[in-house]
Amino acid sequence: MKNLMMKISTMLAMVVVLALVFGVSSCKKKSDPTPDPVIVLDGYYVKGSVTAYPDFNSKAMMKITYNENGGKIDSTLFELYIPIKAGAAGFSIVHVAGSVRSIFGPATGFGVVATPTTDEPKIAFQRGPVSPTSTAVFTVPQDGFYHVVFDTKFNKVAIMRVHWGMIGAATPGGWSNDTLLTESVFSLTNMTYSLTGLKLLKGEWKFRYSHGWKVEMDTTNADPVLWVKVNANFGGAVSALVPGGTNIVNTVPGIYSCTVAYTLGTGYTATLTKTGNIPPIDYSAFQMGIIGNVYLKLDGTQANWDENFGTSLPTITAVTTYTWTYIIPINAAGEFKFRQGNDWAGKSIGYSDVTWAGAAAADFTNNNGNIVVGAAGNYTLVLTIDAATETYTVTATKN
Repeated sequence: MKNLMMKISTMLAMVVVLALVFGVSSCKKKSDPTPDPVIVLDGYYVKGSVTAYPDFNSKAMMKITYNENGGKIDSTLFELYIPIKAGAAGFSIVHVAGSVRSIFGPATGFGVVATPTTDEPKIAFQRGPVSPTSTAVFTVPQDGFYHVVFDTKFNKVAIMRVHWGMIGAATPGGWSNDTLLTESVFSLTNMTYSLTGLKLLKGEWKFRYSHGWKVEMDTTNADPVLWVKVNANFGGAVSALVPGGTNIVNTVPGIYSCTVAYTLGTGYTATLTKTGNIPPIDYSAFQMGIIGNVYLKLDGTQANWDENFGTSLPTITAVTTYTWTYIIPINAAGEFKFRQGNDWAGKSIGYSDVTWAGAAAADFTNNNGNIVVGAAGNYTLVLTIDAATETYTVTATKN
C-alpha cells in the first residue's frame, strides 16, 4: 500500500511538471513578436511612396463609379481622389485578387492629352493605355490633389489635377464661368477648398473641377450608347454630393461661405453657410429671352439651343416687380429655359426656379432644370420677377 501511494504521488508530480512546461511554452507562443499577416481585400489600389500609403491600405482602394454616359454605376470603372506628390518614384495601380497581385503602369500611348474635348478639364491631364508591369510608374508634374480613373474594360487610366469651383445660374459667372474655391496647403491625407463673401443668387448650380464637366475614357464605339465617360462634377445636394447628380438649387439669395473638404478614405463633405443679405436686384436692364429647341429661329430653321427667342426688356409693373411676355409658337416637343442676353454668363431660369400658374401650366414639366414642353401649340408665357422677395412666376396659357 505504501508503495502504491508513492507511485501515485510520483505520477501526480510528473503531471504537474508537464503542465508547467506546456504552460510556459504556450505563453511564449502568445508573446511571439511575429505579427499576424496583413489581410488585403480584393480590389484596385493606388500605391506608392508619392502618396500617403506606400503599401496596401484600404483608404487608397479605388471605388466603382458612375459612367457619365447614361448616369449609371459601371462595374468596370474605378476612381479615387487622392493627393499625390511629384517625383520620379511615382505610383502604381495594383489589382489584388486573392494571392495574385497585378501591377499596372503606363503603356505606349499614355501621356498628356493634346486636344481635350469641350467638356473636359481645361488644365492639362494625362490619359492612355496601361499594362501589367513591375517597373513603369505613373508620375504627376506637381504636388497636388488628383482624380485617378481606371477603366478596366478598355484598360485605360486618366489622371486629372483637381481645382474645385462653382458654376451655374446662381453663381457670379453664370453657366459660362467658374467661381473658383481657394485650395488649402498641400497634404497627403486631406485637402480643403473654400470661399467666403460669395454672392449667390436664387437658381441652380454645381461643383465642378478644373473647368470641366467630364473625362472621356472611350468614345470609339460606333454606338454612342456604349461610350464611357467619368464625371468631373458634383450635384445632388450640398449635404449629399453625387457625381454628375442633378443641379443643386439655391432658394435663398445672399452672401455665403462655401467649403469642400476631402479626407482620404472618407470622401467629400461640403458646407454652404449664409453670412449676409444682398439688396434687391434691379432687373430693369435685363434683356431676357427664351433659349431651347422648341421654336424656329429668325431665319426659319429649327432652334437648337443656339439662338434666343423674344429677347426683350421688362415691363416694370411695380417698384420691384418686372414682367416679360412671350407669345411663342412651339412647333415640337422639346425643352427650354429663360436666359439673360445671348450667352450663359448672365441669369438663367429653369423649371424648378419658378412657380407655375395659368391654365396651361400642366403642359410643362421638369428635366433636371430644363422646362419640358408636352405638346406643340401657340403659347403665351408671362415671366414675372418680384425682386423684393426674389420669387419667379410663369403664367402659361395656350392660345
